[in-house]
Amino acid sequence: MQLSARVPSIGSSIERSLPSLVETLLTLAVVAMLLPLFTRVADVGTGRDQRFAAVGYVVSGLPPLSLPTVCGAYGALAEPAVRERLCGNVSTGSRTLRTTRVPLVLSDVLAQANRAFLGPVKKVEDKLRELRLQQREGIGELRGISDAIASLEAESRPFVEHFQLTGTDEDRGPAPLSCAARAVQAALTESVDAAPADAVADIAGANAVLLLAAALDGHAATQALAGSAQLPIMSDRASPACAAHDLPAALSAASVLMADARQSTLNMRKNEAMRALLQSAGWQWAGWMLLGLLLVKCSRRRFRPAMGVACAMLLWAAAAWIGRVPWPLASGRSFEPMRLELDEWSPPSNAMLWLVGAAALLLMLSMLTLKPRARPGPQSLSTRLGYPGLVLATGLGWLLLLDLSANGHFSNRYLALYHQGHLWLGMLCFSVLLFLRQPLARMLAWTLSIAGESAGRVESRLGSGPALLLLTLLGASAIALVGLGLSNMRQLTSELGRVWLIVGAAWFFFLRGTPLAERLARSGTSLASALRYVWPLLFVILGLLVLMLVTHDMGPLLIAGYASGAFLAASVALWWHHRSGRRLQASEAESISIMPAHHGHARNTLSLFALAVLLFVVWIAATTATLFKLGAIDEVTATRLESLAAPLASTNDQLALVSWFQRAAPPNGFGLGAVPWCGYTASGSCSGVPAQIHSDYTFAAIVGAFGSMSAWLASIGCAFWLHRLIRHHGRVTLGEPRFVSASGRMVNDGQAFLSWIAVAWVVLTLCQLAVTVAGNLAVLPLTGVTFPFVSFGMTSLLVNLGFLALCLNVDLPERGPHG
Repeated sequence: MQLSARVPSIGSSIERSLPSLVETLLTLAVVAMLLPLFTRVADVGTGRDQRFAAVGYVVSGLPPLSLPTVCGAYGALAEPAVRERLCGNVSTGSRTLRTTRVPLVLSDVLAQANRAFLGPVKKVEDKLRELRLQQREGIGELRGISDAIASLEAESRPFVEHFQLTGTDEDRGPAPLSCAARAVQAALTESVDAAPADAVADIAGANAVLLLAAALDGHAATQALAGSAQLPIMSDRASPACAAHDLPAALSAASVLMADARQSTLNMRKNEAMRALLQSAGWQWAGWMLLGLLLVKCSRRRFRPAMGVACAMLLWAAAAWIGRVPWPLASGRSFEPMRLELDEWSPPSNAMLWLVGAAALLLMLSMLTLKPRARPGPQSLSTRLGYPGLVLATGLGWLLLLDLSANGHFSNRYLALYHQGHLWLGMLCFSVLLFLRQPLARMLAWTLSIAGESAGRVESRLGSGPALLLLTLLGASAIALVGLGLSNMRQLTSELGRVWLIVGAAWFFFLRGTPLAERLARSGTSLASALRYVWPLLFVILGLLVLMLVTHDMGPLLIAGYASGAFLAASVALWWHHRSGRRLQASEAESISIMPAHHGHARNTLSLFALAVLLFVVWIAATTATLFKLGAIDEVTATRLESLAAPLASTNDQLALVSWFQRAAPPNGFGLGAVPWCGYTASGSCSGVPAQIHSDYTFAAIVGAFGSMSAWLASIGCAFWLHRLIRHHGRVTLGEPRFVSASGRMVNDGQAFLSWIAVAWVVLTLCQLAVTVAGNLAVLPLTGVTFPFVSFGMTSLLVNLGFLALCLNVDLPERGPHG
């Protein structure tokens, strides 16, 4: 009797573990399929035109940036334009004393810079001195010594000439640096002698000191500010050697030289890292994907969220140290690897130490917290294709970026290095959200439910008109604040707009699952009922459109418009269902719906789906017609419409280049390492595909590398994969606010709201995919958005991985004491 009772249990256990096993096998198959392709990228060596070869002019030991210190001491006296451009947010203090000489900190920086430039020269001089001594004393073969002397002189002469190193003992070092310091000192001295107490002279002196610090830092704005800022007047030249340089010219020349020297050191480190990355990128990608798979499976176990997050942070920190991943949040295009040097036991960077410290602290706190309620509920995968599809997309994207870095535009040679940091950070956020999805879902569901109830109470007290006016004012204020604060950060604003639309649409459908929605749909006239039912979604959509217009972020506007049509069509179909009061029959249920079941029904009926599709098609036609009729109002949109209408005659020939590139590609593509990204022109130029092919034209890049069939398979496969991610969400939730039992207590059903978020994200991403492919095929104007999970772009990748983490797993109902 006991044996017969165990057999079904074993069978059900195998049945439950089978999807996870299939997921693992598919992931391993994708890794095994793509890993050999990385070897083709590893064969490029130092890249096209030796772009990753060692830099010829490398200056080591340059001084740290001095501008922040000088700004704090002298910035208060400088012109506002100079102070704002050079000092930024640095506190400038309240110094009011006149500047009479070059500050000591700049003298020290100048001396350290001179030592850095003269270091390689002195090494060559010491070696030459030794060889000449051997030559005079007849030690060794004279011809060989003479050849060695000539070789050393030939190698050092370009370095000396490039950085204008003078040969006198008094002015040893780069001539522009010495001339700039002498010119500033002479100007300050003359201004004091001419006007002992002059406010204008004080401002000019502070400007000169700030610009000298900026020149020694290699600041890009030095040349422009030196030509426009008020500076002390020099009656005589500072030195005969600097006769050709007045003060603005001396500062500009010093800035150009220091920027060149600092950039050469940075490029040397980047080239070194790129050569190492080309050899190890495949194994790093494979290791990261397997680590991600491990964490995905651990997230389905009932680990406490804090412990899971801490373990994920520690594991990804170790991966960053092993792979020497550059810190992705570094300012500009600087290079700050998580392992400081190439040596295997090199110390970690400060960013990695902070990450490890935070993970260790979180791990200790999780061990001290022994509350049973901290344990999450049971979870399962939403589809077997979920994680393997991510592995395929990220592998394809990194292969393209590696090839573009090695053989594409010279300015894009470090794309793969930056993407290494982006992908690492994205996988870290993805893993963290996998463990936080349940508490985050319950918190969001509770917060938005409270917000909905609060809005209803405000409406009942103030009335519909005043409540709507108050909501409009609050929304307009929020949009104005975001628009003013993020007006020049279009990558960020476009993704914030996507998050707003996704969460807002999910919130609308989530709250429309209450019985109040049925009463709302059935009360009043049809038009009034429809407006009352749909107005929260209209508020979300209008808020997004106004935000895009305020920030002048026109690229995502078309995608947001298409996705908004899908949400509006679905909302009108649901309103019609509630309005008609029809009872769904089991025979009417269709499996083609992508939305979770609504208010107790398993699936939408075919008639509702047909109505939603019809409304969506009408919306797409109207939006596209509006784009072609009114798009010329915006300058950027007008340029892209012109390129679409007449690609050969347009001032922007990018679409013409991409169209030629796709037609010229062989059926199976050129193959990695052989793609003519730069056309067939002479070496040193790149007049082939557009420089931003890694973002706007990713579809065309896939065509060039793997063929048109592969590009279409990638696009259609991505659409199918996105649909599968949410196909079975309706089996685990009704999509309406309710309470469920978890760890012996009643909590909000977070899975319902997460499922709506997943639906909204998939709909918006499908629209993004469709518009991107249509732009590459010259059907629609390009919008500047990415191919999901494949294109280059940190913000887009992070947002997509975050939403994927929320919908990759689904909650399961907890078993009672009797199973």
